[in-house]
Amino acid sequence: MKKKIIRLSIYFLLCLLALPFLSKAGDEDEKTELIKKAQYEESVQNYWAAVKAYTRLLKLEPNSIDYYFHRGICRIELGDEKESIDDFTKVIELKPDHGGAYKERAIAYFDLKDYKNALVDNNKAIELIPHEADIYYNRGLSKMKLADSTGAFADFESAITIYEDHAPALLQRGHLKRKRNDHNGALADLNKCISLEPQNPLAYKHRALVYLELKDTEKACEDLMRAKYLGYSKEIQKMLLDNHCYD
Repeated sequence: MKKKIIRLSIYFLLCLLALPFLSKAGDEDEKTELIKKAQYEESVQNYWAAVKAYTRLLKLEPNSIDYYFHRGICRIELGDEKESIDDFTKVIELKPDHGGAYKERAIAYFDLKDYKNALVDNNKAIELIPHEADIYYNRGLSKMKLADSTGAFADFESAITIYEDHAPALLQRGHLKRKRNDHNGALADLNKCISLEPQNPLAYKHRALVYLELKDTEKACEDLMRAKYLGYSKEIQKMLLDNHCYD
């Protein structure tokens, strides 16, 4: 009996010694499955489920830059900008030269209409990632909201210099060219934007405004009708159509 008790004691001791290793293996298995789930849910745009998965991953690995970053992106998609700002701020605390975190936090600030902070973050993002067209475009939008049309124009030009087929930058540069009475330049930009994004109602609306200023009512009305068909704001669209296209 005594020998049996000794054997059992040794067995339980070995089990206790093995527990940390078994627990660690279990955590790794759980983490692997959660990573797969988070990546899948994010890829199919099921952002709520992805946020839950990244939150569980952060409990296992509380200083993971990647998990905070991707959870922040998913939160922006869900319209949870304030929470996404917290995530990107945490990324920056952990890795101060993470240009992507500044870029994404700027987007969240912009969505919250905090254009000054958006501009600050876009400036830092450009310092860290100087050759990404989207960041110049985003900064241009912030400058437009802050009534700096000259600075915005320069940023849209920079975006197009980096990537000549940047349709959103072409649209905004065309819009600003119209305001500068550069109608030919505006048409060139808007025509190219439409060739790249033929379903973009804003491009047709802006081109219609150019045609109206050139007194080409027929082309303007064609574009306005196209913009209306593609879902452009009904109230503004109706006003434009009533004023210029209906006898």
